[in-house]
Amino acid sequence: MERRKVLVWVGGLVLVAGAVVVLRNESAPPPAREFGRFLDERVEHVADAQPLRRPTDLKLTALDRTSLRATWTPTDGLTHGGFEVRWGDRTRLVRATETELTDLDPNGEVTVEVRAVGPLGERSEPVVGKAVPRLAHDATWADQLVQPIDRFDGPEALSPRRWRVVDGGGECLGLRPLNGRRLEVTCDLLDLQSNVPLRLGVPGADGAVGRVVVTTDGPTSADGRVLVALLPEPFQDLGHLTKPYPPGTVVLTIARHGATFDFGEGLSPTTKVVPVVGTAPPPTPGVRHRWELRVLPDAVVALRDGEALATAPVAVPWTTAHPRMAFRDTRGTRVDTFGVGGAPESPVPVSLVQLGTTRPMDDTLVPLGTVAPNRLEGAGGVRVVARVAQQRGDVRDVPFTVEFGDRSAPAVTVPPFSRTGPMAAQLVYADFPLPLPDREVEVRLRAPEAFFVLDAHLVVADGQATARRPLPRMTDRGPQAPEVPAPAVTVVHESGPGGAFPRGGKARVVVELDGTPGEVAAVKGVEVDLDGQGVVVLPTNGSAGGRYEFLLDLDRVSTGNHQVGVRVLPVDEGGRTRSAEYSFEIRPL
Repeated sequence: MERRKVLVWVGGLVLVAGAVVVLRNESAPPPAREFGRFLDERVEHVADAQPLRRPTDLKLTALDRTSLRATWTPTDGLTHGGFEVRWGDRTRLVRATETELTDLDPNGEVTVEVRAVGPLGERSEPVVGKAVPRLAHDATWADQLVQPIDRFDGPEALSPRRWRVVDGGGECLGLRPLNGRRLEVTCDLLDLQSNVPLRLGVPGADGAVGRVVVTTDGPTSADGRVLVALLPEPFQDLGHLTKPYPPGTVVLTIARHGATFDFGEGLSPTTKVVPVVGTAPPPTPGVRHRWELRVLPDAVVALRDGEALATAPVAVPWTTAHPRMAFRDTRGTRVDTFGVGGAPESPVPVSLVQLGTTRPMDDTLVPLGTVAPNRLEGAGGVRVVARVAQQRGDVRDVPFTVEFGDRSAPAVTVPPFSRTGPMAAQLVYADFPLPLPDREVEVRLRAPEAFFVLDAHLVVADGQATARRPLPRMTDRGPQAPEVPAPAVTVVHESGPGGAFPRGGKARVVVELDGTPGEVAAVKGVEVDLDGQGVVVLPTNGSAGGRYEFLLDLDRVSTGNHQVGVRVLPVDEGGRTRSAEYSFEIRPL
């Protein structure tokens, strides 16, 4: 066990023979040059004796002409704190095995070095790669897409001419300055419905008759999902997409550990076999990947960066569908390109007006709300869409009537395909030509039996009026400053896990800093307190985190309840200190 019997100044701390005289203020960590190592006499640091080796297989690819994506492989069996990436005069610390370098000179050769970084800041020898972004970028991926491709670099990119935003009226969209500007999802529930239909064409060289391509770094959260859906008529007019999916629908679900397909009813099984050869390591925030949903005559295939990750042997029952992106619990996910490939097709400009119910009760006449005349000005028509249900069960045989101002029309009903608790939800809609009188329009839904309205909206056929429609609200979001990884701390008695500790022996205190998959701030040091008194000050010399293990001598710790506190200090004194706590109990003799 290491013993320290010296006087150490630590930015306002005086540590004398293991006693803490003054506790540090977390908001003002000390300069690195004054951050001395200290261990209380009851504590032993268990150092990682495994040698640090450089990474291998560094690959540099490009998704555009001014960026490079670097990927590499850690040495087998190596446990360390992260990686340091250097290019030009810049340095970045990351916890993942990939990162994206942006805003590069398209014609300049970029030299990239990647080093393994240990928990105490030691660096390995580098693996080195060189690339010219313009030459590394392969633009042929867009050759089979209908032009123009959507690039989400501002509010105008989500004009009603090309998109409907289904967000319940919230502010769900932001713009992040990364290699230009990228669209960022800022809420947990968002659907983006493309107004450019996907119409199947003749098979291409890869056999696809249609395709949808999305470039995104998501999903960025552990439980998040990015959905790429193909919805046949009239299901593109739905609100938020939920399971079970409408008949004929194809949904590619992208999660952190891979991709899967889900379907609505009505797809025909086939015997087509498509080899799946790719792998999908968890995505890293800020690092884009190109996802593609290919529709073949007898299968659907999901690809990431050109490698097949998922497939299903089915034949779609339609020739035209409407692509949609849906984001579920993916706050912080970014997306910057979207394209549709198949037979050429023009946008069908529409926009949404959210409606609702004025009273949460079942009735035979339900007001859905009113629409201001300026919202319909210049439009060629409007569709009223609602999801309805009955408390007593199915509503498939109930005739509904939609009242739009002083006009009414029988609703078209779609067989139930989803359930809300014990109720079967059914889609109903009716179309009304415009123009209307210059006054506010009240919208109602009527039926001979009592029913509920779960949600409702208008789909406005904008035509030439699109330019006058309000654009989605977007918030400009500044560059994200990296933070030190958040710590996790556990304390286990050497006799084994579970329950209160026996008196005496040693406890193993483990601090892990590895919960952040992307870029992190350099860690200056780790501090550990026992019951508010400092017992460890461990300099980490600009590491990216890692695992830190200590042995605590319980012969010199009293019985009763105790608390271990951990603080992770950034090298940048303006950065945020991260902390965690863990409680344990020592049984009396």
